[in-house]
Amino acid sequence: MGRDAFLDTYGYGRARGYFLVHEGRRYDSKAIAGVAHRGVNGHSLRPEEFSGGRETVARQLIRLGFEVEAPGLSLGEHTIESLLLKIDSLRTDTSKATGRPRRHQPLTLLWALGRAARAEPRLGAWTRTSAEISSLIEKFGHADDRPNPEFPVLRLFHHGLWELDASDVPAASTSSAQRWMNRHAPTGGLRPWVHTIVSRHPDVRAQIVLCLLEKYFQGVDHDELLTAVGLSGTSDAEVSLNDGSPAPRRRQSTTMRVIRDSALAQQIKDVHGHHCQICGVRLRLPNGSYAEGAHIRPVGQPHNGPDEPGNILCLCPNDHVLFDRGALTLTDDLQVFDEVIGQITGDLRLAPQHTISIRHVAYHRETARQTAQPAP
Repeated sequence: MGRDAFLDTYGYGRARGYFLVHEGRRYDSKAIAGVAHRGVNGHSLRPEEFSGGRETVARQLIRLGFEVEAPGLSLGEHTIESLLLKIDSLRTDTSKATGRPRRHQPLTLLWALGRAARAEPRLGAWTRTSAEISSLIEKFGHADDRPNPEFPVLRLFHHGLWELDASDVPAASTSSAQRWMNRHAPTGGLRPWVHTIVSRHPDVRAQIVLCLLEKYFQGVDHDELLTAVGLSGTSDAEVSLNDGSPAPRRRQSTTMRVIRDSALAQQIKDVHGHHCQICGVRLRLPNGSYAEGAHIRPVGQPHNGPDEPGNILCLCPNDHVLFDRGALTLTDDLQVFDEVIGQITGDLRLAPQHTISIRHVAYHRETARQTAQPAP
């Protein structure tokens, strides 16, 4: 049909940033995904029925094995962004005892991240790998999680994160696969490109650790878990608060929460070099640079937003106030919209290590517009 005829036929506009790359040609990712949906229930999706971009169409296409190109970044190649997307798209079984995702793969990844943080060899013998991961599953898994390290290793291998020194590696689906692993005992570990990223970029390693803790280990003593995998003490996942701050001691039950929040906000600011993502300004102080971590969806009631990387921006104090008060919002394409003058003023500044949640962006925008009041 050709591009223009295809878009006109199905009612889509031209892509502004995200393209599906196939055989060297670029295609409008949202239009392709929407029309392909007819293979699900017999009809295509209209553009207004779903949102495009990084969090939705790009992530799903990558899960399906396609290469997706974003502004200045290829998400389907070996980049920090593609690693974070792979971590976010782990496919785990569900514990029948708790109804929550099983922890085999997350524990295996934390174990490997601990090795990387300690500069241990990338590949390890199966006898040691099996014993140590089994011990972690027994201690930190759900009540019905069997200590079978063969399956998470095989799943991570087929997900593109793990390397095994063997050929004809089976799928992680039957007991025969478990027997194959123990019979061949392959040396294994993180794939070279994954290991390079998490070894050379402590901020990325810390972001992965925080995401895994938040998603899979609610109700687990994070201090104990991080110690067990070798990420305690000078761990990337913990940052001590300045001496004299009473916050960690106010309530013992929230100490880890406060430490984790402080570390995450600092990591977001470090990723952006303390430059405001809206205006680009970096405030210089006598003892360094200053910026603020701004939650897109507020964490307090009644919003109850999460404290995770996708819900935090690095902003200067002025834009932080304007954003919190609804004077500035973001479009789903991550453009800055000035609600006072009613027009787009520029693009949000992005970093490949930091993925913004479009879901929280939409929530902030709608909330800001619903609660807008005339200035006194």
